[in-house]
Amino acid sequence: MDKNFPSVSVIIPLYNAEKYIGECLDSLLAQTLKDFEVIIVDDCSTDSSPDIADSYLARFDGRLKIISLPTNTGNASVPRNEGLRFSRGEYVYFMDNDDLLLDNALETLYACAENFRADVIYMEQGFICDEEGSSKSFTTVSWTPPEFVIDKNNLESSDITKRLEILLSKGYSVTPWTKFLRRDFLIANKIDFPLIKISEDVLWTFKVVCLATNFLRVPNRLYVYRSVEDSWSRAKRKPQDKIKFWLAPLKVGLDYLEEFMDSEEFFARNPNYRFDVTNFFVKMQIAGMLSAVKDLNRYELYEIIHETFKGKHAALIANLFIVMNFYRDKCSEVR
Repeated sequence: MDKNFPSVSVIIPLYNAEKYIGECLDSLLAQTLKDFEVIIVDDCSTDSSPDIADSYLARFDGRLKIISLPTNTGNASVPRNEGLRFSRGEYVYFMDNDDLLLDNALETLYACAENFRADVIYMEQGFICDEEGSSKSFTTVSWTPPEFVIDKNNLESSDITKRLEILLSKGYSVTPWTKFLRRDFLIANKIDFPLIKISEDVLWTFKVVCLATNFLRVPNRLYVYRSVEDSWSRAKRKPQDKIKFWLAPLKVGLDYLEEFMDSEEFFARNPNYRFDVTNFFVKMQIAGMLSAVKDLNRYELYEIIHETFKGKHAALIANLFIVMNFYRDKCSEVR
């Protein structure tokens, strides 16, 4: 392949990961496949993360790019979208800045993609490690329920109904790093990450699952997810702030889903799946805020919902109000 167009572009959003970014990059330097580039997009880190990344430039011998955003965006959507815009690889892989790849990961994924002419390769298994990341602490994990686990490569049906049924049963993890994707597939279908702080990967995965021609599941364990207790998504929040945090994706996410489903004939012919997809997304956001509902009265709940939606989706506001009050005494049971 022309050296100006590498086989793979690895895109890494970076924000305050000074404890981990070095190990992340070390795992990429150890890759058996050498024909790849790394694009780091720094989201205005306030620690030494950018300096550490800079110190790796020479070691990657021109294969590492570092892009700095002008203002902090608050989540990984903009950095990932920017990384894709600057990428040149035949395939794209989105990696988190505190995680690791086994040394044969990119070579294995690239070979599978080429052999099956896959638009998407989905890794349903991997490893999880603690914050220290020692190889002795790696634990095998499946990102999907046991009934979906496979033991050999499996090219998924092109029938969207079957894929949606798997997705709605949580048979596909929504995390971007479980997927290795053909870049032209993403560009041609305008698949980017919506600009919301949480659940952006759910919406992105929905498009990926619906639009991929060849969707390949592989059993290979190639990715190491690091469990970090102080991550922003796990941060402790006041009840009001927690509800606002999970309500925000609904405002943008529902419009995102509606726009996409309006453009696809499948959903015009199958309105039941249109309902199921919307219901799946809404319930996911409600589940995230249920633990905070019991600490607020109905008027406080209504004000937060009304303020967030500012008069839009009136029916949704009413239903959220009803559902959240119905479950206010059953939060632990539902979660």
